[in-house]
Amino acid sequence: MSGSIRVGFALAPGDWIGGRNYLRNLVIALRSLPENPITPILFAGKLQPDASEDFPGVEIVRSPILDRGSAAWFIRKVIAKTTGQDIVLRRLLQRHGVTVVSHSFHLNFDPGQSDVVKTIGWIPDLQHVHMPEFFSPEERLARDRDYRALCARCDLVIASSECARSDLRAFFPEYADKLELLRFVANPVPFADAPGLAELRRLYDFDGPYFLLPNQFWAHKNHRVVIGALQELKRQGRPLLVLATGSTRDSRNPAFFSSLMEYAAECDVLDSFRVLGQIPFNHLAGLMRHAVAFINPSRFEGWSTSVEEAKSMGKQIVLSGIPVHREQAPEHGFYFPAEDPIALAAAMRAAYDEFDEQRDAAMQSAARARFPERQRDFGETYLRIVEKVSEGRTNSL
Repeated sequence: MSGSIRVGFALAPGDWIGGRNYLRNLVIALRSLPENPITPILFAGKLQPDASEDFPGVEIVRSPILDRGSAAWFIRKVIAKTTGQDIVLRRLLQRHGVTVVSHSFHLNFDPGQSDVVKTIGWIPDLQHVHMPEFFSPEERLARDRDYRALCARCDLVIASSECARSDLRAFFPEYADKLELLRFVANPVPFADAPGLAELRRLYDFDGPYFLLPNQFWAHKNHRVVIGALQELKRQGRPLLVLATGSTRDSRNPAFFSSLMEYAAECDVLDSFRVLGQIPFNHLAGLMRHAVAFINPSRFEGWSTSVEEAKSMGKQIVLSGIPVHREQAPEHGFYFPAEDPIALAAAMRAAYDEFDEQRDAAMQSAARARFPERQRDFGETYLRIVEKVSEGRTNSL
């Protein structure tokens, strides 16, 4: 396909850091391709924070019709409901030359208007099906309805893992031919502005080797099993330090973080389970660089960013043996059953015993050498999906 393909992405509002990082990694992967016909255009509400620093050089269109609850957004929804078409949004996209909308919303058009703007949906996972206890009945029904509508109305739908694609085929078999697999690749974390280890120790008041747990404090992320493992390690006389970063706010479960810390106090591990919360990115980069290993104890993931970061950086990672983590298959991974703190304690000991600074540096160097090929595969796979939908081919690749 010749010529530029202007692809629109909606920048999600709120504090979903993973979604923004995903999009940034995709944009960078496209730019790495020697011949890339895709020009990404970001769409955001006027009230959303400025994203230009995260997406340098990317055209960003800001419109009040994307500010949920605003007067412009309300008028757009009334028109869409009355006409059965999202006319206001469609005109915004056409005004900016967008021919494909990706990873975001579906559009309702008249029959015969389907060639105006093609749509690629994105369903990272079906967590609400596998873990209904974390969702209200209304949330589960809404997700079922919205995901079915996305599959019905989009030209193609991206799944982030084979696990997710298999789930979608099982629950929406009539749309199996629309499903595409796109496993994202995380960029290596830049170290240029990262503080050194001595400075990090001074800033965050810790000493000695440590494990890094860079997950949001949401219930399914399973920090509780880490606390249990630290209690077991202390009982064995082999205490290890875990530094935990990420937002402590869970809008679905506001009391979760306080209950977690109460459990840590009961287990007498507040000295070894150190919560740093949200910290500057360059500080996080430094902590990643010097960690013995990452930990991802999650009970469920779509395609884990921290696992991908470990792969791109060449770091050891101790991770739950859930199917998607097995699919991600980090080279330096130590698996444990997600609900077994004693097995996690053993995996942490093994990672600690294998850690060597020279070996760690060699692993990081080797991973950076392999990264361009992995990034290129990511960008090329997405490009094939975009070209497929642009050319109107709806059978599987």
